[in-house]
Amino acid sequence: MVDIEQDKKSQDLFEFQPEPAAQTGASPNQIHAGMTDFTILSVDDDEMFQNSLRLSLSGFTYRGIAPRILIAASANEAAKLLLETPSVAVLLLDVVMETDDAGLRLVRTIREVLGNSQLRIVLLTGQPGIAPMQSSLETYDIADYWLKTDLTNERLHSILTANLRTFEQIDVLNRARRGLQSIVEASNSLARSSGFEDFSRRMIHELAGLLGVSEDGIVCVRGRDREQPPKIIGSAGRFAAALNQTLDTINDESIRDLIQRSLDGQANIETAIAQVLFFPGQAVAPAAAAYIATNRRIDDTERELLRVFATNIGTGLINVALTSQLDRIAYEDGLLEIANGNALKRGIQAALEVPPPRRRKVLFIELNQYARSCISLGVEQGDHLLRAFVKRLAAAFPPPCMIARLHEDVFAVLGPEYLVRIEYVNRLEAGAHSPEALFFGAEAASLDLNHFTSAQTVIATGLLLLKRAGLKGTSGQLVEYDPNVEEETRRRFALSQQLYKAVLNREISVVFQPQIDLTDNRIVGAEILARWTRPDGSLVFPADFIPLAEANGLIVPLGQQILEQACSALRSMDEAGFPAVTLAVNVSPVQLGRQEFIDELIATTRRYGLTPDRLELEITETVAMEAHQNANDVLSILKREGYAIAIDDFGTGYSSLTKLRSFEAATLKIHGSFIAGLGGTSQNEMIVEMIIRLGERMNMRVLAESVETEQQAEWLRSRGCTLAQGYLYAPPESFEQFLARLRKSQAKTA
Repeated sequence: MVDIEQDKKSQDLFEFQPEPAAQTGASPNQIHAGMTDFTILSVDDDEMFQNSLRLSLSGFTYRGIAPRILIAASANEAAKLLLETPSVAVLLLDVVMETDDAGLRLVRTIREVLGNSQLRIVLLTGQPGIAPMQSSLETYDIADYWLKTDLTNERLHSILTANLRTFEQIDVLNRARRGLQSIVEASNSLARSSGFEDFSRRMIHELAGLLGVSEDGIVCVRGRDREQPPKIIGSAGRFAAALNQTLDTINDESIRDLIQRSLDGQANIETAIAQVLFFPGQAVAPAAAAYIATNRRIDDTERELLRVFATNIGTGLINVALTSQLDRIAYEDGLLEIANGNALKRGIQAALEVPPPRRRKVLFIELNQYARSCISLGVEQGDHLLRAFVKRLAAAFPPPCMIARLHEDVFAVLGPEYLVRIEYVNRLEAGAHSPEALFFGAEAASLDLNHFTSAQTVIATGLLLLKRAGLKGTSGQLVEYDPNVEEETRRRFALSQQLYKAVLNREISVVFQPQIDLTDNRIVGAEILARWTRPDGSLVFPADFIPLAEANGLIVPLGQQILEQACSALRSMDEAGFPAVTLAVNVSPVQLGRQEFIDELIATTRRYGLTPDRLELEITETVAMEAHQNANDVLSILKREGYAIAIDDFGTGYSSLTKLRSFEAATLKIHGSFIAGLGGTSQNEMIVEMIIRLGERMNMRVLAESVETEQQAEWLRSRGCTLAQGYLYAPPESFEQFLARLRKSQAKTA
């Protein structure tokens, strides 16, 4: 059953929307009657991610239906599944699987080999910059692009809902257009109609051709308010100037009377000089009447031809109305009645077809208090906030700018560069000076269309820039697209591919930086540090490759390799007569997040015949606190197993003393930035001394990093700091050099 209010709204829109705008009005049951189930395919070789995805989607429904979830661990497996299950609606796709570009090759297979252009593809990756956006997204039709680290349950459900909705709308639109084509196949001209005005004009043309008369005709529709005159949506011949006017503007009273009587009586009318065909319409289209001047009576054959033709016309008119409404659903945001992401993509692509200089810009804007408003005040308040924000956007960016909503609280503005200026975002903050005025905080990213050739790339790059703006830590960030960043992205992607081969070939080695007991300058341990030397002898700094490894998951096999090298070194140190020296190994939060990490660590330690107390696991202060907040008991289990835990970079995060006490770490490592200021900056001295006292009270060892001068060492020693490492004692060195240093140290103390 069609909702009455929605039906009324559809008739108003049918009357007053300019061509070629689309209309709505069908109920959800009508529009989506062909959709009985939904299938989501996740393609990722990370079993933990797949398990997390299953858990996240365990209660997810769309239109009251729980989607069917398919899992594939490789691109080849996914291609086979898609061939067997062409009805898959959304594909969650990792990039790097059995090969570096397995995901992107699967996209090409889907679009070009399988010919599936309807499937919504959501590309998942490690972090901003891990894949070159412009070079990849211009080539591949990808619906969405997200970081795995950004995929909270709510965000994942929102992404799937939006893409299922898009898939559903496109599916319905395709089916409706195929239906329209079959219904009006007798007339190719009518099948090519782009909207009501075009359809009506072609209808007059076809009627005139069928009867062999001149194209003097009018097509009228009646709106919801019967007191208002019918509107003319099609006209030709001597009535051409009457288009989009009301029936009462026609000077000939007899013609007005014929059309009005046809609409009132809901019947066809025939006279000696004219024909009026009545089309009752349905919920998606109001009643219509078509007048054609014949200037003669028609015979029985022509009358029968008119009856058959009118049947096709009536059905065709309804289908044009339905198609227009489906177009509106596909290209308009249902809540805010503005353009949506599909419309924005179409608008950007049209702008890109103009040769440079295009003088067009796109501004991406994220309303940063929407989620908080929904959580604290409810969804209705959130919707109210969005409507108010759209009004503010319309005032700041007037026509001819296009304002579109991409999803949730992300909007875009497309228009001339003189209107779409990023500094105009500041106009959104201040409203009317009244107690009810809303304050809007927003991040924004601006892109010049001269730098792009694909609408999909523009949107993906804009959303990525918004994420970068949000990562800067303060609200109200405004960023401009810099084409030079793309070169840096390509460089990092190339480095990521090289790192994959380096890990595969075990090219990452370790060095050892001694840790000194300040009371007697004796070496008591060392920190293991990763080093990457390419086959050509060039070095890659850890600051460059460790973040990449964490982003693309290589930190897991790399961490295991470093752990094995540490255990091998400890075994060699035992054989050399140094069983009491410990080694500290950095552990990434990605490693800690894996349930298998504990078993792998214990198995590796036992394989080398080592006791757990020989290894100290270093984690950053931030990771330690987050692990506590997330009730992650991995570190507690490791501590019970006998592994010592060190909190690295202490003093740079935001620790809770209560959580720190319950955490029971063995060592606090003072960040080198504080050590560098000793003897010259009283504030640094105060912080360091406070950390030393804290370690004493909590029965933790305190180790100072980056000690470079004897003055710093003496200051630390006098305040009770027991351990240190830094260039004053030794730089990071090979195992052979470290072992030689141990022997020399042992000889001095002997």
